Amino acid sequence: MPAGAAGGGAGRAPYRIMLVDDSAVIRGLYTKVISAEPDIEIVASVGDGEMALRALERNDIEVAVLDIEMPRMDGLTALPKLLKINPNLQIIMSSTLTLKNADISLRAMQAGAKDYIPKPTTTGALVSAADFKRELVQKIKVLGAARRKVSGGKAPSVAQPARFSADRRP
Repeated sequence: MPAGAAGGGAGRAPYRIMLVDDSAVIRGLYTKVISAEPDIEIVASVGDGEMALRALERNDIEVAVLDIEMPRMDGLTALPKLLKINPNLQIIMSSTLTLKNADISLRAMQAGAKDYIPKPTTTGALVSAADFKRELVQKIKVLGAARRKVSGGKAPSVAQPARFSADRRP
């Protein structure tokens, strides 16, 4: 589907999101859940906080689904750095820790996360959990709409060429 063809309501561009999780399996399953939604476009899918920072610098992203525990740079470390790059970014924390450890979720919310969603504890549960799918999609859409409201109702620009580390900037 061409970018901007649907999403966020009739005739509006899809909500642009980034998935940040060190598990390629989880990112793949999130992609499967989200790609069925014409109102949501995954513009970046990365494995840690450092890659999320680079992706956010290259893409206009409205909502990020951010894991807490990751190598190199975890979600709690990445969270304020992501918000420094894009103060209007809406962040949903996603982790098994949100189910077990309310303290970590509260710290994430105090650091600027807008919501959280506990990951199902097994891969099979994620694939079959209609409630999880519905909750994730609803949170993305609500926070995407909130971000657009803060941005004056504007959808993000659609085409931003990717820059690679070898590119030289003037």
